[in-house]
Amino acid sequence: MTIRDRVIPVGRTLRVHVLPSAIKNIGKPRVYGYVWGPAHDDNQDLLTCWTFEQGWMLSKVFHDDHPGFGPGMAALLEALRTTEVRAVVVPIRDRYAQAIARRIESAGTSCLVIPG
Repeated sequence: MTIRDRVIPVGRTLRVHVLPSAIKNIGKPRVYGYVWGPAHDDNQDLLTCWTFEQGWMLSKVFHDDHPGFGPGMAALLEALRTTEVRAVVVPIRDRYAQAIARRIESAGTSCLVIPG
């Protein structure tokens, strides 16, 4: 089974805000993922498949038990300050997705919210 066989149809993508640097890139843009809650492994698989379909390289997925306030978010924000990443991809799982996207974008990185 290839990763292409595991792609989950995600429907329409909701763009929260995309910086020009996320679009103008030669080669595969490098992105991070952020997931939360008990189903973080399933959501990580979703992000892996979705980013692969977009032609992006999912470098790392950060996760927390509670959305936006754990060590995963702290590590993600630190990584955004110290690395050159094009965007962060998060699944729409609940009402927290938009708030998390705003928090990531306030760090100066694009955030794409995809249906989960």
